[in-house]
Amino acid sequence: MLEPGMILFEQDETNGFRVSCTPSEFSRNINGTVHGGVLMLLCEEAIARYILWIGRKGAASEAHIHYYRPAMLNERITAQITERKVGKKLGIYLIEVRNDKGVLLADTVTTIFFTDQQ
Repeated sequence: MLEPGMILFEQDETNGFRVSCTPSEFSRNINGTVHGGVLMLLCEEAIARYILWIGRKGAASEAHIHYYRPAMLNERITAQITERKVGKKLGIYLIEVRNDKGVLLADTVTTIFFTDQQ
């Protein structure tokens, strides 16, 4: 799944919209777990793909991340998106990151400014 210098993402649209990856050694922080920036990157990748998937165009105008538990190296992590409120110009989304055991590792509340005209 991983190659040096990049994360390969997998998109799953069967049970809601999810994006997954398996961080390896290059994602390690000083504590020996996955760097928190990788979890945020997964959230950002998930929302970018989701916005395109629903046929919209936009950019994040705000994002707040909360970390609950560390992600472990070589452990698959998955971000799932839930729409909180969507209007013509703004969308607010909850993105939860869980490991394969279903443990909540982090979540973000992200606001998207839509740049298309709908």
